[in-house]
Amino acid sequence: MPTTLDLHADLASGAISGTPALPGDYDIELAYRLDGPPGGAERRASVKLLVNADPRSMWQNLPSKRDDVYWKPDEDSGFIDAGALKLVAASKRGRSHAHVGSFRDDDFSLAHLPQSGWHVAVVADGAGSAKFSRRGAQLICAEALQHLQRTLDGAEGQAIDQAAQAYGALLAQAPDDATKELARQTLHGKLFVTVGHAAYYAVKAIVREVAAQGDPQTSYKDYSSTALIAACKRYPFGTLHVAYWVGDGAVGVYSKRDGVTLLGEVDSGEYSGQTRFLDPGEVSQEALLRRTRFALTDTDSALVLMSDGVSDPKFETDARLARAAVWDELWQELEQTGALAADAAAPQQQLLDWLDFWSAGNHDDRTIAIIH
Repeated sequence: MPTTLDLHADLASGAISGTPALPGDYDIELAYRLDGPPGGAERRASVKLLVNADPRSMWQNLPSKRDDVYWKPDEDSGFIDAGALKLVAASKRGRSHAHVGSFRDDDFSLAHLPQSGWHVAVVADGAGSAKFSRRGAQLICAEALQHLQRTLDGAEGQAIDQAAQAYGALLAQAPDDATKELARQTLHGKLFVTVGHAAYYAVKAIVREVAAQGDPQTSYKDYSSTALIAACKRYPFGTLHVAYWVGDGAVGVYSKRDGVTLLGEVDSGEYSGQTRFLDPGEVSQEALLRRTRFALTDTDSALVLMSDGVSDPKFETDARLARAAVWDELWQELEQTGALAADAAAPQQQLLDWLDFWSAGNHDDRTIAIIH
């Protein structure tokens, strides 16, 4: 046996065991005699053993260039303890980016608004083909959050409260469908001018950034990114969840009892692996109304946003994204990290560590934000 192979042959059991230390091609030499009368001639043979390297050991982790105009940390995380609800998020550069020293294109933002009682989470996934997409994702998260802080703490937030309370009261009374639908449309309209318009102002921020560049070769597409903009608030009659979703990834309201309610649909492009991005065409009034969705659930529910770096390996297909059993598996996995425990110490770090999970063929940036 080659000494560098770190394997052991047990002649009594006929087993070879151990863990090879180094990859390569090895020749294992065998000396044997055929069954039969003693004294038979010794024969020799050679067996070829091919040892493949552990795929995880082949990835490099090269730092991104700090002197780049749009440099940002290769990973980030955050946690807000808002009392009844907690907000936790983590974002990690994908192995494919780390291997070549490129940037983390994902981003996120979190906020608790104690004045109005709202909780906000935004996740954005910059397009890998766009040279400044990391900045586009960063602008979307920052601008959408600022808009929601302004509006939800202001008159718009009060209008949502009135519409939500009216809608919740009608659901409890079980009136005719037409009355409920009118109340639902009224609430949807109030949410559209806050959460939906957050996407509009994010687009404006990117337009300003392009203009500030002063380079005719730079265009809006260079900042392409998906956008998952969401917020939730607890009322005595339930928890209101609302989201604007364009692109891939996922936004879902999950509970162990009721399963999952998706607050949008995955945008698939013309070809495999393509998706839509937040651009001026996705913030027309028609698009904002269509993409702004809400759900009123019981209080035992969580709002989860994730980029496709998480949704692709965990759900695999768009159809599985709507299956409660798959969400149950994901939630159990998240609970095992300790990040969702009521007394969790540094839950954001535990969530960040979890994002390093191994999934063959899935090495993109990973970002997840949870309000629970």
